Amino acid sequence: MSVSSVDWLAVNVQECATQRQYMRHRFLRSVQKQAPWLAIASIIAVFLTFPFITFPDEYGLCIALSLGYIIFIIVSLRTMLETWRETRFSKIVTTSVILLFLSEIFLVIGDHRHIDVEIANTTFATVLNNDQLLTDLLMAFLVLLASILCHIQWSKCSQALLCVVIMLPVNGWLAYLYGIPDAYGQLSMLASLGGLLCAAAMLAKQISNTSMSYLLLLDDSGRHLRWIVCILFLCAITIGGMGVFFKHDPRVTPILVTLALISIVSIMTITYYRKGVVHEQVLPPEDLAFASELEAAIAHEEFYLVYQPQIDFNSGKLVGVEALIRWQHPQHGVVPPNKFIGVAELTGLIVPMGAWVLKAACQQVAGWKDQELANAKVSVNVSPMQLNAEGFTDYVVQVLRETGLVAERLVIELTESAFVHSECKSMENLQALKRVGVKLAIDDFGTGYSCLAYLRDIPGDYLKVDRSFVNDVPGKERSEAVTSAIVVLGKNLHYQIVAEGVETEAQAEYLKGLGCDFVQGFLYAKPMTARALQEWVQVRASAK
Repeated sequence: MSVSSVDWLAVNVQECATQRQYMRHRFLRSVQKQAPWLAIASIIAVFLTFPFITFPDEYGLCIALSLGYIIFIIVSLRTMLETWRETRFSKIVTTSVILLFLSEIFLVIGDHRHIDVEIANTTFATVLNNDQLLTDLLMAFLVLLASILCHIQWSKCSQALLCVVIMLPVNGWLAYLYGIPDAYGQLSMLASLGGLLCAAAMLAKQISNTSMSYLLLLDDSGRHLRWIVCILFLCAITIGGMGVFFKHDPRVTPILVTLALISIVSIMTITYYRKGVVHEQVLPPEDLAFASELEAAIAHEEFYLVYQPQIDFNSGKLVGVEALIRWQHPQHGVVPPNKFIGVAELTGLIVPMGAWVLKAACQQVAGWKDQELANAKVSVNVSPMQLNAEGFTDYVVQVLRETGLVAERLVIELTESAFVHSECKSMENLQALKRVGVKLAIDDFGTGYSCLAYLRDIPGDYLKVDRSFVNDVPGKERSEAVTSAIVVLGKNLHYQIVAEGVETEAQAEYLKGLGCDFVQGFLYAKPMTARALQEWVQVRASAK
């Protein structure tokens, strides 16, 4: 079945914590994608401004002047290469930058042949007395230090320094705003633009793993934090302007105001981070990159379904199949679901993915008309986020109508967590599904919170014994006791019992003796594609 025939966003997701996480991760990914382009913009800014610099006659001052710009270029190149890895485009850009840099150095040396090569003792004193040059070097070394801290995985310290770097040009803007021509610590135009873009590129690359990223949170806490920061900014700038108006050391005022703004950002974000105002989980960088691949896989139709048969213990007939998703990665081959389902649930990608699985499975099963498959049920796993979605029931009904599958042949499988932390909306959706005729199964029972109240209250039809218990029977007394209790409890509540993960004859005989109704596992059949399943059914029919 073609994935393109499915509306991936057919299910509208409620505004909840998980959905906010999804939107936040999408936003953070979009910010990270801009990191290499910001790095390239920083390099271009340096190259465009470099020819217009007036170099002094002293060799030491030339080195000091050039050192900051060289640092911006090196850090920007490193940021670009780490983001784009070893792509052909990144290699071309790197080679071009090196050639351009060498050519500009050659031109500068050619125009300044009279430079005094001897470094005088007064050179460093001149550097210290040159406010603009000293501030440029300070910005460059802060960028270099932030890059080193990022490399050794000290992300919070790195981003704190980068926030300081980004705030440094504010000093010059405030001086212009206050009408102060010779304020201390004003950056040159090249450092302001090139250094700002370089710091922004590094900040974008590691935006997902620091307390400073809490400024970007999309929930009420994030908005509250941003409002407070903006108000404090306006107050600090206003107070600084009043100080200039009353002639209170005006040259130092922009520096004091800039330091105040830096302190406001740092204190507010770190306070929010440490007090735990925000409860949203942020993916680590490696998982964030993996989530980006997962989102691209959805867009590029890289998923397919396999089906594992479910057998009646007493008659040996095929009664149903469980639809399981697989990811055909273009580089890594088949990726098992335990590698990507967790990230999909955290980011919210489980919603469009689950919508596709439901429709693809129903369409495939409705198309089977031969032998045992003509009446087989199909079990589809549904996440708690899908269950709590506003239009989930309507979407299921729409899928059944479009595919022509009888409602009684669809089994929705839900884990314990879907009930233990369920909202009223989820129970309403379950009741609505039951009225339509859809069957409900509780999956992985006994491995979560094992709250017995929902077994009594929900309108379930099947109870699945988790494979973690099946693996230890027969032979382990405690596992036997738990498994027996689950079967007896389910039977007394009028559930049909499904044993999953059965791999040996001993397990099958033991579970059959307990009274399990259905079984699935490698002993009978592994998950297989739709065509392989049809061939398997034909082989079974010919063997009878």
